[in-house]
Amino acid sequence: MTKKTMTLSRQQLYDEIWQVSVAGVARKYNLNYSKLIAKCREENIPFPTSGYWTRKNMGKDVSGEVVALPTSDHENVELFVADVKSEKKKKGIEKETVKEPVKEPAKELDAEESVNDSEEDWKKIVDLKEEVDDTVLPFLDSTEKKRVLQTASELSIHDKKRLHEQLIKYKNSVTEWKRKTKETQNQRGYHYRYNKMDNEPTFFNEISTESQKRVFLVLDALFCAVEELGGKVNADLSMRVMADTVRIRIAEGQDKVIHELTKQEARKLVEYNDLIKQNRWASKPQIRKYDYIYNGKLRIVFESGKYIRDGEKEKLEDRLGDILLCLYEEADEARIQRERLEAEQRKREEEARRKEEIRKRKEDEIRRTKELLNRAEDYKIACEIRQYINAVTQHKDITPEVHEWIKWAKKKADWYDPLIAVEDEYLGRREHSRSKEEKDLDKINNRGRFSTWGW
Repeated sequence: MTKKTMTLSRQQLYDEIWQVSVAGVARKYNLNYSKLIAKCREENIPFPTSGYWTRKNMGKDVSGEVVALPTSDHENVELFVADVKSEKKKKGIEKETVKEPVKEPAKELDAEESVNDSEEDWKKIVDLKEEVDDTVLPFLDSTEKKRVLQTASELSIHDKKRLHEQLIKYKNSVTEWKRKTKETQNQRGYHYRYNKMDNEPTFFNEISTESQKRVFLVLDALFCAVEELGGKVNADLSMRVMADTVRIRIAEGQDKVIHELTKQEARKLVEYNDLIKQNRWASKPQIRKYDYIYNGKLRIVFESGKYIRDGEKEKLEDRLGDILLCLYEEADEARIQRERLEAEQRKREEEARRKEEIRKRKEDEIRRTKELLNRAEDYKIACEIRQYINAVTQHKDITPEVHEWIKWAKKKADWYDPLIAVEDEYLGRREHSRSKEEKDLDKINNRGRFSTWGW
């Protein structure tokens, strides 16, 4: 199928991009955002960074950031128009298949794209000015939103002030952990696998020593801003933003370079080759092919997998406002996740309470039914005793002894009858609700109580 194309002059494309952003032009002409970015680079057409739009929307003067259009042999640019149906179908498929957020994108983007490769997810930051008021931090009321945006617009690095208290404590904890680790390694019988120290502070493990100062300054600015807005910085360097905890990590990029043999590796390799030439067995030295060298390019990664990194034009220090807004976005996502989990927990607890109530009702119903049967059994015995008394009176002469027996038997019938439930002088009060075995006369003690012995 032939793809639809359209043609714009370089000047027109440049003008519209700097007026409404790359995202705005992509939507206007139904173009693929990522392909439009690639085309601009191919045709040497400069475009603003996301930080440019953030600062512009916050009312800052960004006139000095506008990059002039370089000259080119090409006057026009040919662009491929996106297939709307295919795009919708693709998005629908992705929405159904993606179950969990990716911890970190496999492809790192430049500064102007680094928040996320999905323009729709982050248009809240880079979109048109007239749309920002309605889409940036929509979960905040207007007063709080104004406070956050104002703080974001004023964020900057202060390298002359004392570092944040939690950063100082964390640095000290790293130093103390290294000291204790060294002491442990010097002990007799130490084994790196079985005697490894626990609770290692790992926040700076992906950063070179040369870049740590930059990281401390960035974190210091962010921590101070979060606390100024009513948040809190925790001991593990996570942050409480609004009512939820936001965790970040900062990593430094690495360059893959050919490994250069050390003197010791070269000597082992020579020894190995000599042994092989002598037809003797030898184990080949394990020498890695590549080294990974820190390159000073930092990125700040959020729990959702979104991240912002150093670009060609802007460093993390230039994008503190963007990072702060992202922290609030992450906090809102954490709130949604927390409320969902809390709702699920309440549902589980309610289901457990319902099942427990049903179980208790069932047990109570069983107990009451047994008691009913036990009382009915006693009533049946009482009725049989009275029938027997009537039979005796009809077939025997009523002598004084028989008359006395009838009087005694009637009392026993009344003692058995749960409707009368008289108390016997010797047997006490019959507990009609109990089972037949529990009311066995052989188990009654000499005080008219049911014995607890299992005779």
